[in-house]
Amino acid sequence: MLLIEEGSMPSVLGLMERREARARQELESWTEVLEQAQAEVNAARERVERARVGREELVSVLAEESAVNTPVSVSSGGEVATAVGSSGSGAGHGERPPAWRSGMGEEVLSGLYREVFAAVVAAAGPVSGVELTRAVGRDAEIKNEVEKIRHRAYALEKRGWLVRAGDGRFTPAPGAVARGASPASAGHRRPSGATA
Repeated sequence: MLLIEEGSMPSVLGLMERREARARQELESWTEVLEQAQAEVNAARERVERARVGREELVSVLAEESAVNTPVSVSSGGEVATAVGSSGSGAGHGERPPAWRSGMGEEVLSGLYREVFAAVVAAAGPVSGVELTRAVGRDAEIKNEVEKIRHRAYALEKRGWLVRAGDGRFTPAPGAVARGASPASAGHRRPSGATA
């Protein structure tokens, strides 16, 4: 009986070794699949980032072009209305800011552009997109809200109203406003976060 048990031990060990080898092969196979999937995820993430940057650049270029060639549209009622690039104080949130020129004040800005510029002017120092989002009363925990405000700041930078530092924070352009001297900005100061 003992001889039979001793003789059967190598075959049981052999079975276990083969089972371990199969499990190891399966693990290696799944690890390879996982690495390939991670590489695809990284490539997709890079494509998304390139598309986002491209879209931002396109928005900036279109904003510059629209201010140079302010299109005029005729409404169905026959009224002539200026479209993108209008500098009227009653303009909506989607209109691009005009290019800053000497003597121009923030009253020519409209909607969120005016709010963003006023928040930067009211800040004690350079402000980030998140800080600007809070300063204009938006929820900075929602990434889309931060991006909307950051895009407004980018447009203001491209038009000469703001300056963006290397770390991505914004300050008023030196010519656009004497720091803290804009009377229109005083009413826009928000205690919740326009400070650096």
